[in-house]
Parts: sequence; C-alpha cells; structure tokens
Amino acid sequence: MQTVIQSAIQDLHFKKQQAIEHYRAKRLPMVFFESYGKALETALGALWQEIFAGSALCLLATGGFGRGEMYPGSDLDLAVVAAHPLSEAEQEKVASFVQTLWDMQLAPAIKAGSIDELCQSAQDDITSDTAFLEARFICGSHIIAERTLQRMSLQRDTAAFIEAKLVEMQQRHAKAQGSGAVLEPNVKTCPGGLRDIHTMLWLAKAQGLDAEVHTLISQGIITRAEAGMLMNSHKQLAKIRIDLHLTAGREEDRLIFDLQTQVAESMDLRDDAQYIKSEKLMRTLYRATKTVKQLNGILLPMLRGRVYSRLPRIVHNIDEDYYQVGNQIAAKDKKLFAQKPTHIFKIIQILQSRNDITTIAPQTLRGWWAASQKINRRFYENPVNRERFIGFFKQGSGLTHVARFLNLYGVLGRYLPAWGKIVGLLQHDLFHIYPVDDHILMVLRNMRRLAMDAHSHELPFASALMHGFDKQYILYLAALFHDIAKGRGGDHAQQGIADARAFAADHFLSEEESSLLTWLVEDHLLMSSTAQKEDIQDPDVIARFCAHVKTQERLTALYLLTVADIRGTNPKLWNDWKASLLENLFHSARRHLAGETSSRTVIVSRRQQRAVDLLTQTNTPEKQQQQLWQALGPAYFVRHELQEILWHTANLVHNTDTPQTRTRFLPASDTLQVMVFMPNAPKLFARLSRIFSHHGLNILAARAFVTAHNYILDTFIVQIPPQHEHPDYPNLQSALEAELNNFIHGCRSEEDDTTCGIRSRRSRHLPIAPGIRLMPEEDYPGWYTLELVAVNRPYLLANIAEVLSEQEISLRYAKVSTLDERVEDSFVLYSPHLDNPKNQLELKQALFEQLSN
Repeated sequence: MQTVIQSAIQDLHFKKQQAIEHYRAKRLPMVFFESYGKALETALGALWQEIFAGSALCLLATGGFGRGEMYPGSDLDLAVVAAHPLSEAEQEKVASFVQTLWDMQLAPAIKAGSIDELCQSAQDDITSDTAFLEARFICGSHIIAERTLQRMSLQRDTAAFIEAKLVEMQQRHAKAQGSGAVLEPNVKTCPGGLRDIHTMLWLAKAQGLDAEVHTLISQGIITRAEAGMLMNSHKQLAKIRIDLHLTAGREEDRLIFDLQTQVAESMDLRDDAQYIKSEKLMRTLYRATKTVKQLNGILLPMLRGRVYSRLPRIVHNIDEDYYQVGNQIAAKDKKLFAQKPTHIFKIIQILQSRNDITTIAPQTLRGWWAASQKINRRFYENPVNRERFIGFFKQGSGLTHVARFLNLYGVLGRYLPAWGKIVGLLQHDLFHIYPVDDHILMVLRNMRRLAMDAHSHELPFASALMHGFDKQYILYLAALFHDIAKGRGGDHAQQGIADARAFAADHFLSEEESSLLTWLVEDHLLMSSTAQKEDIQDPDVIARFCAHVKTQERLTALYLLTVADIRGTNPKLWNDWKASLLENLFHSARRHLAGETSSRTVIVSRRQQRAVDLLTQTNTPEKQQQQLWQALGPAYFVRHELQEILWHTANLVHNTDTPQTRTRFLPASDTLQVMVFMPNAPKLFARLSRIFSHHGLNILAARAFVTAHNYILDTFIVQIPPQHEHPDYPNLQSALEAELNNFIHGCRSEEDDTTCGIRSRRSRHLPIAPGIRLMPEEDYPGWYTLELVAVNRPYLLANIAEVLSEQEISLRYAKVSTLDERVEDSFVLYSPHLDNPKNQLELKQALFEQLSN
C-alpha cells in the first residue's frame, strides 16, 4: 500500500509542477486548472482504490475542485458519501484517507457521512449547500453519487438559495471596506472579485441552467459581448490569484504590499516613466473587478427575476417611454437609447427624482449601457444633455448614487474625457487609499451627507453651514473637479482650473458661480495646509489666509470642501483634533473677514486678560500672576490658543519653578493632550517624543516652547492607535503620566535612546522620497523654518529632534502633521551658525539619513 501511495504522491507532484511550468510559459489559467485538476483526480483515484477498495462509498469533488477551478494553494474540497451512517471501520478509512491527503500537502476540506446526514448539513448551511451545488463524481459508487446529487437538487429551495447568496454577497462587500481592503484587496472576495463571478454562476446553476457561458448565451441570459467581458475578467483575476499562490508559496488571496511587485513581475509588467509595475498590476485588477460589477448589475437581477417571487408584480406607466415594475424603471422600447441618445440622461433624471424607483430593469440597463458606449463630443454638445447633467447636481438628492452609477458604467469618463484619465488612477503618497475617481466620489458623498438632515448629527457645525449655503450644487461640482487633473504631472490644482472653467461655461453657470467653482478647485488645499502646517494662533497667519480667501462665502465653501476632502481621503486622517484645527481656523478667519482685525499686541493682551480673569476668579494673588507672566514671556501668548493658555496657567500659576506634567482627554475622543513643564536641557523634546512612541501613541501635533526663564513648556496631542480594540483609557493615561513624572524628575533611564522605529509594509514597498526645506526667516538673523516630508514611523519625531540637538540647534516651535503613513512637519529653529552653508549641508545630510531609515 505504501508503495502505491508513494507513487501517487510523486506522480501528483511531478504533474503539478509540469502544470505550473506550462502556466508560467503560456499564462493560460484555464489550461492550468484542467491539467492540475486531472492530476488530482488521478491521484485521488489511486488512493481510493488502496484505501476504500470494495467499499460501497463514493467520492465527490465539491466547491472549487468540483467547479474545476483549483488554484495552486487552494483547499481540496471533497465529500465521502455512504448510503448509511459510516461504520467504525469506514470512519477509520476516512481518517486514513484524510491523513494521507495532508501528507501530500493538499489541505483537504472533507465532509463525510451518509446521504441523509450530508443533505441535512446542506439544508442547515448555505455554504455547504453551495459546495454541493458544484459537486461531481470522482470515484467509488456511481449509484450513491447520483442519489446524493439528486437529493441535494430536489431539496434545494431555489428562491431561498438565491436570496441567501445575494445577502451573502452584500455582507461580503460590506466587509471589504477600510484602507486594508482597498490597498491590499482580496482577489477572491473583494467587490467584483472571483467570488462575485461564482455567485452569478451559482444563481444560474441553482435554477437548473448549465453554467457554461455558451449555454447562458443561448438561453438569452448573457450576450456574446458580455460573455467575452466576463471571461476576460475571470481570466485576469484567475491569473493574479494563481501568481499570488505561486509567489507566496501558499494559499494567499490578498494582494498584499509584500507580494504586489513580485506578482507584477510574474505577469511581465515593468516600470516605466508613468507607472511602476505594482501600479499597473492594481489597475489591471481594478479594471477586471469593475467589469464584473458592471455585469453584476445586469445578470444578477435577470437571474433573480427568473425565479418566482412571493411579491406581486406591480406595473405602473410612467410616460410614453417608460414604465415601473416593482422598484425598477424599464423602457418600453429596448432600442430607445440607441435611437434617442438624450434618453441616456433622461432615465437617470427620472431615477434620481423618484424615491420609489431604486434601479434600472436589467434588459433596459443592457440597452442603456450599450448606447452609452457611443457617447461622443456631439452628445456632450447637445444642450439637452448638458441641462440634464447639471440638473443631477442641482437636484442634489440621490446624487451620490447617480455619480457612482455613471462612473461604474463608464459614462462619466465618456461625457467628461478628463474624468476618464483618473479612473483607477492610484496615488502612492502614503495617505490616499482610494483610486482618484473613488476618492472624488467619496468627497462628493461626504458633501451630500452634510446637506442631509439624517446625517446632521455626524458633524453638526459643518452641517449647519451647509444648510445655510445657497449654492450647494457648486460645492458638489467642486468636489467633482477638485482632483480631476491628478496624474498629469505638475500642480493638479492649477491644471484643474481650465477643466472647471470650461465645464462651467458649457453648463450655463453664471460668471459668479464659475468664479467660485474655479477658485475652490485652485485652492482646495489652502485651508488644510494652513491649519496643519502653520501657526494659526498667529494673527499674521490669519491675515495672510484671509487675504487669499477674501469673502465669507468663499471661506464657508472652502471649509466644507476641506472637511469633505479629508474625510474622503482615508478614514485614519479625520479625528477630533483635526476637526478642531479647521474649526478654529474658520472662526478666526470669519472674525477677521468681519472686520475684527487685531495686531499681535492686541491679541496677546486679549488672551492674557482672559487668563487674568480666570485666575482672579479662583482668588489667585496678583503677585503670583505677575510672576507667571514674567516666566512665560510675551511670545507665549502669540504661540498658544486660548484654551491651551487657560489650561496651562491654571496648572502653572502656583509654582513656576517646579517641573510638572498634565494630561487630559479632548472631549469625546481618543485624543490625549499632554503638557510637560521642566527646566530646559539638551534632547528633552526628543526624549519626550520617544516616550510617546514607546507607549504606541501617534503624535498628531506638538508644540515646543521655551519660556523666558528657560523652562520648556511642550504640548503634545497624541492619539491612541486603532490597534487598541478595547482601550482602557484610564490605565493608558495613568501609565503615561507615571512615566512622564519619572522623566521630569530625572528617574528615567536613557538606555533606549537609539531606538528607531520600523516602517509599515506599505511604506517599505511603496515609498515616497523624503523632502527637506530649510529657509531663513526674513528680518530675524539666526532664525530658520525647517519643513520635512517623510514616511511616518515610530520614533521619527524623536530621531529628528536628536539630530537638531546634536547639531546644537535650538528647537523653538514644532508643528507636526501626521497623515496616516506620511508626515509633513514644520519647525522653527534658532541657530546662528546655520548661516554657514557647510553647516546647513551637514544638517540636511543628517536629517536625510534619519528620514530614509
């Protein structure tokens, strides 16, 4: 027996390797499936004869093996079936069979039992029922195999099965959210992935249809053109999954960063001047999944509609061209869109305006999609089409659904050629997680939600501003155009102006509306850049910002666009701290534009007076107040906002010579504000930053300040990272405070001072080039502004501060901006010896070494 088994194992491994080598040479996934499948059947037949010879059992291939789609690392789905419950001897044989398959490194997934037991299992579990839907005979008793498959088919409730698979697909799609799913998609389960193709075939097979493509064509389920698209997408996705398994040396269905480049190379993709090989791979995946999603919109409703529904079929006449059936809109003439192209937008207009219609009937969608492929310049220039297109934005309700639908079926890209260039365009900047078109549609969605009463609880302040804004459709258009020039090289904000201006002129916008739209496109990054990179407590910064904004209308529009943009870039970027920054900048700018302008002297006086009022209310002696103001110095009130000042002064007023640290959670957030007050000394900022990294905290913002009496008063905003699934906030806060107190009283060792953090997998495989700018401050000799752009990692801020300390440079102010896996930091430095070019070069080289680690 051992000799036969050993021979079967060797033969299988040899034939599998042959199939792999042939696949690598010819790149034909269906040929690989056939060759590998036959090799498996031969090996299983040999094992069966050795282990189950003479028994009245049968072996069925189920799941992917039954479907004839075995990938190199996939589980081997099988069923061992008997007419009656397995005897003890039969169970031992099954156990021996399974162990042998494990010894062959085949990862068997086996169901074993009687016909009754397996039929009950299929009734209880939709996954088991689906596996048996694709079952086929391998060896053993033909009679038992036929009885099993017949019983399975007879007991299956087709309508219930179809509904269950559609719900399962919706749940699978809902799980495929967030940065991980977008950046490292699962080729098998992502929206438009292989599992969606399988779902189409399951729905056909459950109805007794042959799931072969040619049969589906003859049945009128799918057209030849659609069949070609489906087969091509299946082929592309199958190739990627095969290469994933071969590259990883195991079953790996996620296109993780570590494997993207290798898989791209195996597909013979190469870097060029425009795209790196991994970007080309992801665009291939994106196009394939998009095609599957397009076909899903037609084929799934069509297959579902073939099955009897318990709901009555209610038909209403809409007008001379359309009728409503259930929640669908259908055209009376399938050739309507080809003969009258203006209806391509008219049906969308009806869909948008009717709450009782949620989708287009599949046959109508098929005709609409075919006609939309012919959208050209003539279609664009038709004023009827232009009126309807701009009407989508003026209508507002249902806009997100309309825009996503038009993008999915390629209509946006045909109507607006500039849009076609950004479809599937990836952004490897370490903070965008969506392709450009998906990002824009997320921003549009966010903007719409601000206008909807049902979502006003999410961002009450922004929603209130949106409800009071007269020209909401201009904001929707700004969302559509703000990144439309990405990928062209150069400044996309500047290049997008011409696209927005031409669109405005073509779509009947007034000069005033056009001016607001183009300004928003040009300056859509202004507010986020100012809030995150500049000191918005400085009245000069506010004055410069307002000189660019000019009007209250622009300010409100820019604020709303900025909020929607950040929230549509990456869920990790939006937090309460960032929200408060933008809101503070908005209020300061609104006061300035309203004429409440003040000099630095007045601002300092006003902030100091508020602090005096607070301390006076708490009966703090005037002498202690004066000592505090002298210790802090006048620059303190310029660098800090009022709430920080009130918090600091309440804690510091009673003793300006004793080190202390305080922490507090910002309201309803996972964000902690930390204050450290102690005598100045070398490397303090670096060592403090290291403590936060040691506790796994993300440093969102930091403000370094040296008082007039040479104490540091450093303020940090740190965030508990999302990997803390159920964080114990009080304990985390207590542990941090304990270590900070040890530090300020000299009780903490420095043995870990050389620790350097590890980059994320994403940044290792898709890095960005570090950026360093060192600029002298005008009229202030010895003062410099340092701006850094780099990959984020633990301890980065500490390492930067250590470089500055080693170069004997005084860090007077830090503005840290953390954008997921990217940082954009700004520092104010004092160092007279930097006027020597040699010293500047040494600083840049030392910083570059740290940023490149």
